[in-house]
Amino acid sequence: MGRQSEVGAARLAEGMAAHGRGQLDEAFRLYQAALAADPFNADALNLAGLALVHAGAFARAAPFLVRALVLDPSFAEAINHFALVLLRTGQQISALRVLLRALAVRADFVEAHANCGGALFDLAEWKQAVGCFDRALAFRPDYADAHANRANALQLLGALDEARPGYRRSLVLRPDLVEAHSNLASLDQAEGDLVAAIRRFRRALGLRPVPWLHSNLLFCLSYDGRVSEEAFFAEFRRWEAAYARPIYSSAPPATVDPSPERRLRIGWISADFREHPVARNIIGVLEHRDRSRFESVLYASLRSVDPVTERFRAVADAWRDVLGVPDADVARQIRSDRIDILIVLAGHTGHNRLGVAAHRPAPVQASFHDLATSGLTVMDAWITDPVLHPETTRERFTEKLVRLPCFYLHEPPADVPEPGPPPVLHTGHITFGSCNNTSKHTPEVFTLWAEVMAAVPGSKLLLKYLNRYSSAGLRRRVGQAFADRGIDPSRLIFVAGELGRREQLALLGRVDIALDPFPFNGSTTTFEALWMGVPVVSLAGERFLGRVGASVLHQVGLDELVTADAAGYVACAAALASDHVRLARLRADLRARVAASPLCDAPGYTRSFEAALRRLWIDRCRPR
Repeated sequence: MGRQSEVGAARLAEGMAAHGRGQLDEAFRLYQAALAADPFNADALNLAGLALVHAGAFARAAPFLVRALVLDPSFAEAINHFALVLLRTGQQISALRVLLRALAVRADFVEAHANCGGALFDLAEWKQAVGCFDRALAFRPDYADAHANRANALQLLGALDEARPGYRRSLVLRPDLVEAHSNLASLDQAEGDLVAAIRRFRRALGLRPVPWLHSNLLFCLSYDGRVSEEAFFAEFRRWEAAYARPIYSSAPPATVDPSPERRLRIGWISADFREHPVARNIIGVLEHRDRSRFESVLYASLRSVDPVTERFRAVADAWRDVLGVPDADVARQIRSDRIDILIVLAGHTGHNRLGVAAHRPAPVQASFHDLATSGLTVMDAWITDPVLHPETTRERFTEKLVRLPCFYLHEPPADVPEPGPPPVLHTGHITFGSCNNTSKHTPEVFTLWAEVMAAVPGSKLLLKYLNRYSSAGLRRRVGQAFADRGIDPSRLIFVAGELGRREQLALLGRVDIALDPFPFNGSTTTFEALWMGVPVVSLAGERFLGRVGASVLHQVGLDELVTADAAGYVACAAALASDHVRLARLRADLRARVAASPLCDAPGYTRSFEAALRRLWIDRCRPR
């Protein structure tokens, strides 16, 4: 071995040691030193690419891995690592093709089988994903990540009872696997056990405090009515202190052309430019915007795309794929694009990019469709409405409230059945219903719903959410919860299995009255019920999330279905249940009322939204 090769081998070994310690910058430096001594070292190229993958620098990683594969096309590890780059940048189908190459080289390549499962998971092919994880585990039964990811797929298939042992097995094998802790907490949350979920989220944060995990905790806390306003707000401030405030001092100031009436460049950043409730609420704004006054640049962090994504692409003035791009680099792109107002969509929800806002890349930053406050002092505005946040609101926030006349905008659903008569007229009993996330079905909600059912003898309650009620264990637990509250479980109607939107809306033909959960109300579910002629009884809370029902019902002139306390909720539901004439009248005219309301007026909504943005900009342009 020559002197140069010896130096390269030594640097490579040192780099691998640093990599093992998690010192990614040092490992990459040493791999580069190894390549300086031996530019044709495929191992050094592969490991340099892997270090960049682990650091989240996917664009920089790809050339190293490609060079390794030019030197050795059958280098299975490099093929797999290149597939990881594709996976992390939203190219799942291409990643699957590459992974099949790796498996052709080595049929027992465990990581490649598991990564195939990951790609299929992102493509919502959950049953096939389970098969890939099973193959990985057949070769390596102690593969903790595969157990956890298999459980994720099972959870989305509605097999909650099968998913739980998988998470537990993964944590026996790797007690520090925070993703498994988080997803097990999400399973507790899905079953309405918020105490267990919060405990697990906090335990995971103790192991590895990272922004997405802390946001998961915030989401879980938002379902729990026992959390005080002070404690809730304090947790958002802790998020800022841990992940945003350390960035503030290093963020360069955004440049401003302070011309108040010029055409504005609006940036929208989201992981939800796809079939998703948030997308349904904003696509109309983008499609009806005044292009002479507003330009739109979309920053998309998408793991998979669909026809709705193509609508967004078509309407955008510019489209940036930012999946896998570090927050600081996305912020640099936003500055380079000279964005005037950055709208951060649902920043604390899954895969969204609130961290970008911490870099202050735009002169004005606004939060839209998030759970609550962003908690960031660099967020200028929180877009809301006068019902969600009346002047007397006691909710705490870091932003200025910007109240639109109406917060929600929905597209009228296409190709759905016409509302029929109230089902009570042929069943002989009232059917209450909820198609809300089971995470909202807390003991307090069940207690109130049991009181409603007790007040309406013979009534039934239909429950549906995705495929959650495919779980026998969940059906058992919910049945027992009602039995404990004096309601025979035979009065519960569980609807299992996934439904398309048309079928989901048709299901509402079986419901006389929808019951809104609290303190986290329904949004899309409330709109869909009203569209199908089903009145919704809502209990208004103190926070944004607890006033969504009130906001939506106000827009269609049904404020009388919004109640201030539990007794009023029961009385309202019981009175409505006894008035079959009113139920029939609502069934006949609600769709027309909804269609004529601000909830479906995309052009009018857009003008009010643009006026709010212009006011924000004019305020920013005032001398300081």
